[in-house]
Amino acid sequence: MVTALFWLGILMMATAGGLLMFTEVAQQVSGMVLIASLIGIGFTLSAATKILLLMKRPS
Repeated sequence: MVTALFWLGILMMATAGGLLMFTEVAQQVSGMVLIASLIGIGFTLSAATKILLLMKRPS
């Protein structure tokens, strides 16, 4: 479950990067909001899941 969330976050960031680089979506305000949201949520998912993995690991 944790690694699935991590890869979902990476996929969201990659999608945002693709939208930013290869489409004209970023020229509109709604596109800017979409790209910023994908990057932000993707980063939060990928970073938080690694922290959860470290917390769940037995010491």
